[in-house]
Amino acid sequence: MTIREIHTIYRKILGDLSTGSVKDALDDLLRLIVVTQQSDFRNQYEKNLDIYKNILKYTAEGIHDPDRPKIYNRMLAAVFELTDLTYQHLLTHKSGMQIYQIKKDIENKLDWMIDQATDSISGLGFETDLDELLGEINLAQADPLKEQQERSRMLAKVFELVWLTDRFNEKEINLIESIRRSSQIKWFEKCIIVSALTLSLIRCFDQNKINLLINFYEEDMDPIRQRALVGLLFALYLYDDRLKLYTGLTNRLSFLKEREGLASEVQIALIQILRSKDTERITKKLQEEILPEVVKLVPKLEDKLDLENLISREPLEEKNPEWEDFFRDTPDLYNKMEEFTNLQMEGSDVFWSAFAMLKHFDFFRNVHNWFMPFHKDDVIILDLFKQEFNDRDPETLLDGIARSAFLCNSDKYSFCLNIRHLQEGQKSLLLNFFTEELKNINEITEEDSLLNKSIKDKFIFTQYIQDLYRFHKLHPLKNEMTDIFNIPLDLHRTWFLPLLVEEQSIIRNIAEFYFERDQFDQAREIYQGLNNRGDNSYEIFEKIGYCYQRTRLYKEALDYYLKAELYDTNRLWLTKKIALCYRNLKQYDEAIRYYQEALKITPESTSLLASIGHCYLDKNEIETALNYFYKVELLTPEDVSVMRPIAWIHFIRGDFEEASSFYQKIIKKDPNKYDYMNLGHVEWCLGNRMAALNNYKLSIRQKDSNLELFLAGFNADQEYLVKHGVAVRDIPLMLDYLKYTLDSSRQ
Repeated sequence: MTIREIHTIYRKILGDLSTGSVKDALDDLLRLIVVTQQSDFRNQYEKNLDIYKNILKYTAEGIHDPDRPKIYNRMLAAVFELTDLTYQHLLTHKSGMQIYQIKKDIENKLDWMIDQATDSISGLGFETDLDELLGEINLAQADPLKEQQERSRMLAKVFELVWLTDRFNEKEINLIESIRRSSQIKWFEKCIIVSALTLSLIRCFDQNKINLLINFYEEDMDPIRQRALVGLLFALYLYDDRLKLYTGLTNRLSFLKEREGLASEVQIALIQILRSKDTERITKKLQEEILPEVVKLVPKLEDKLDLENLISREPLEEKNPEWEDFFRDTPDLYNKMEEFTNLQMEGSDVFWSAFAMLKHFDFFRNVHNWFMPFHKDDVIILDLFKQEFNDRDPETLLDGIARSAFLCNSDKYSFCLNIRHLQEGQKSLLLNFFTEELKNINEITEEDSLLNKSIKDKFIFTQYIQDLYRFHKLHPLKNEMTDIFNIPLDLHRTWFLPLLVEEQSIIRNIAEFYFERDQFDQAREIYQGLNNRGDNSYEIFEKIGYCYQRTRLYKEALDYYLKAELYDTNRLWLTKKIALCYRNLKQYDEAIRYYQEALKITPESTSLLASIGHCYLDKNEIETALNYFYKVELLTPEDVSVMRPIAWIHFIRGDFEEASSFYQKIIKKDPNKYDYMNLGHVEWCLGNRMAALNNYKLSIRQKDSNLELFLAGFNADQEYLVKHGVAVRDIPLMLDYLKYTLDSSRQ
């Protein structure tokens, strides 16, 4: 059996267990167990099979047993867990993956490693002797650099042990709890253990791991708590379909929601997790829209900003006053940079592409370093700065980077490790820049944090989630792990979220997040759920209607817009939306009625006048349509978009001179492929066949056109050509002549 087949069967078993198809799941599970050749797995399987058969027998016989639901849930949970362990065993011994080679090595000496750590904790006064936990490190040694290197080496071993252990027994639980309670373990080292727990739980379910994460969440230090909450949210989502089987765990989660501030933190974390799904889109926007504009304007930028003098001047305490003038000359670039800043402030991952290539340092060969919080006490980075900056002030720079809100921890390490590869002038510039700029940034963020703790919380959540994102997307072994950022996050469908938080505002804000990003199917589903639970506000009806409208389900959209209409609010906006739905449903009289109502509110609205003209054109009442389009032209005489329907109506009426006049104006301003095609029709009807052919060729040569697209549009218009006297037999001849002339022009 191949690994691909094993994975497929494993996913099928989980799906069958979630939907209650237990027999099918058990049959497939037996197939996997046979491959493992593990008698223990087979014994557990037979035990649960007997329990399930008895449940089925007593159910069929109608025997009442009040404990049957509890027995069923325990059996189902046991089968889920046995499936996980069987799958992990097969990956360990059959896959050949590097991660599972490490796991196999750990399993061979697991008891010894746990016993050594546990003995250090319980028997050697762990609270005062960190060295016994992390492997004979002398805290009193004089070399802090060597001490940190040694701590890091041993922390890596503990990280791997936690990460690659499938099920936690009493020894593992005691080890992790001792780490959590110890005053000798530094806060950033505890953060590392939380990340190891998170990865371990993502890899293999264990309710003990969830309980340990909850214990870490109940700590007082924010970086530890908030990392634990992120891990919890990922785990609860991944295993949502089985959580209800664990009564003790669900009770604890229910009690957890009484904790002050949980709801706010859950909302911040979930929004940031959802925002991480935008990373690729934002990166593409930066690379295709913003950065090319900057590069394109480099010569002008250098001239206007006097960059050579700017770089050489010390200190860099002032910004160039000509920046504002430069951006005034290029407002489009200014708007793009402003958008970049807004994305950065809201927590979007704008630096992903910049730092993605800087994960090749030896530092990142140790998995735990991908999750190391950047901190001012890092003597390794401080030593690097002292070597690179000589007599300058590296402590200030290190502290400034540590407190910076806009780079995640992983990128901060990348930035620092890359400094040694810079030229001296660049290093000096960076030191001056960060010393001053980070001071300003941190003053702002600290002031904001005093006013609103959620701002500070958001920065921690954002940085950690971005650390997780980089690990899952960039680590060399990423293909051997479950990418939690590739999993669809249908949070509104989960069982756990209402268990954890009761506030409907959180669900509503998730809907708003989807709505603002034009993810209308997800937003609509949440809005409808809120509506079903009693929210009958006009805004809910409007937004459900709008979601349907944007997904072109106009009938459904209309139903909700008409419900919102009963509230008599947002009258103009809503009236136009109702009219739009009627128009798309081809109920033109109703559409016109609503457009006319809207026109009473804004009598000179050109868009409303044009929409009414559109409806009359669709009804084939071309004279009335033309009157409305002429009203628009009177208000906006240079608008090409209104010239097009006027020209077209003149053409289908047979007013060829008028039509030609309008098409000539359009072509001088902003022509498209259809303008050239339609002018070709007009010329043909006027008897100017060569002029017609020339315009047809121009239509085909437009950048968004080709012969196939041209023919599709042309065929739709043939009836009008015939109506105005073009001989049917001439049409294919003219088209063939057009094709030959196109062929000859390419030769």
